[in-house]
Order: sequence, then C-alpha cells, then structure tokens
Amino acid sequence: MDKNRLEAFSDGVLAIVITIMVLELSIPTGDRLADLLALAPTILSYVLSFAFVAIYWVNHHQILHDAEQVNLGILWCNNVWLLVMSFIPFATAWVGAYPTSWVPVSLYFADMALACVAFHLMYYLIVCEAGKRGEFRLSARNVISLLTYTLAALFGGLCPVVAYVVAAVVSCWWIFPERKRCE
Repeated sequence: MDKNRLEAFSDGVLAIVITIMVLELSIPTGDRLADLLALAPTILSYVLSFAFVAIYWVNHHQILHDAEQVNLGILWCNNVWLLVMSFIPFATAWVGAYPTSWVPVSLYFADMALACVAFHLMYYLIVCEAGKRGEFRLSARNVISLLTYTLAALFGGLCPVVAYVVAAVVSCWWIFPERKRCE
C-alpha cells in the first residue's frame, strides 16, 4: 500500500490535535500580569504538549521516509498511535487545571508513554516490512524516553515539577531525529 495516504491522514489528525489544544486555552480573567501568570500551569502544559506533538510529527515523517510501502499492520499501529495522540488535548487540559494532582499528572505522562510504545512498535513494523527485522535496535534514547514517561506516569504525582522538567528535556532530545535507526 502507498504510504502517502497514511502520512496525509496522520498530518490531518495531528493538526486537529494541536487545534483542539489551543482552543482549550482560556483568556486571563483580567488585564493584569498576575491574571496571565495565574494561567501559567495551563500555558506550560500546552507548550509541553505542543512540543511533544510537533516532535512526533517530525519523527513520524522521518520513519515514513524510510518506508517504501505500508501494510495493514502498520496502518493499524498508526491508528493506535493516533488514538493515543488524540487524547493529548484532554490530558493537557486536565493537567493544566490540576498540575500537581496525582491522577491528572499520571494520566498525562501515561499518554506520553503509550505514544512512545505505539510509535516504536510502528517503526518496528516499518523495518520488518522492509525486510530488515534483524537490524532493528532500540537506541539508548528510545529506552530512556520510554522509561522517563513511564516513571513520570507512576511517580510524577510525588514531585510533578521534576516530572515535567525531565519529560520536557527528554522530549526536546527528539527535536533532532535519529539519523540511522537500524544498525
């Protein structure tokens, strides 16, 4: 199957995800700087989520560049990944409203962890479709990302600020996609 429809559909879904996230932002209740600063948790969760989605969008294009074609397994895995990505606006809004509460913080980072799992599985399927299964390896960056998001989901409620900072740093690590994913 041609990969162009998969890429176009994914681009559309991710554009909608980002649009929904920005529509969730409310204007300050007044015209003072203090009114804007009161929205800091919401704005910061939006910025982190936007960066997360944008980084995945770039990396999605990178892995699809490596694909010559896609099969049914890749299509369905991509749909699962999009399902997880489409949940980001909800998780972002909730954690923005309750930035230090255990359940919203855990859900927010669990969504990131699930996105990581689905994305790496999709890349694995792309590598297999290309006949290079034996060459697939998870890099240290892959493993650290998955562990970071998982640990933030499990323990982020204990120290949310640390969870946000570490997850942001790990996410930004992916601004530059890995050049060679197969060894």
